[in-house]
Amino acid sequence: MKLLRIMLIALPCTAAAFFGAAYFLPSKIEVQRSIHLQQLPEDIYPFLNNPTEWENWSVLNKLNDPSMIHLYGGPMQGKGARLQWSGDRVGSGQLLFTESIESHSLIYKQSDSSDSTTTLGTFILTPNNGGTQLVWRQQAVLKQTPLSKMYGLWHKYKMQQEVEQGLVGLHKLLQSKKIKI
Repeated sequence: MKLLRIMLIALPCTAAAFFGAAYFLPSKIEVQRSIHLQQLPEDIYPFLNNPTEWENWSVLNKLNDPSMIHLYGGPMQGKGARLQWSGDRVGSGQLLFTESIESHSLIYKQSDSSDSTTTLGTFILTPNNGGTQLVWRQQAVLKQTPLSKMYGLWHKYKMQQEVEQGLVGLHKLLQSKKIKI
């Protein structure tokens, strides 16, 4: 009886603390990583600006999910280009290139069907020491609910993994293509 009373008091208090703490979590998540590549921006940019190339270096590939299917729409590169995917592990989603400045920057919107959060992604290429400094930033605004903010912690972790693995994949692809200055 005493144990039951303690549990009846502890459970609502724990739940209240849990949801109360969620209000202090950020409502916007951002991930930014950079890498120095030996290639020039004009040699790297075609791999970013063409959605058919993304499956060669990003996490949106058959190595991560053998059941993955890609669909492309719009122009094959630059503003308006679109990549849709569907797979058992990665779910389904879409990338839409919203701005493309040749060999300098690319901006896209990414959405997943399992999630109402839209991710805004940016690549910025800057010539640096005979190569390129590539910065990849992703950001998303979360709903103002405790559950959305808690989910944001998982979403940020997923974004970090996507960006880090993508940069490593791009570096490996460029090395295998032997694109040098």
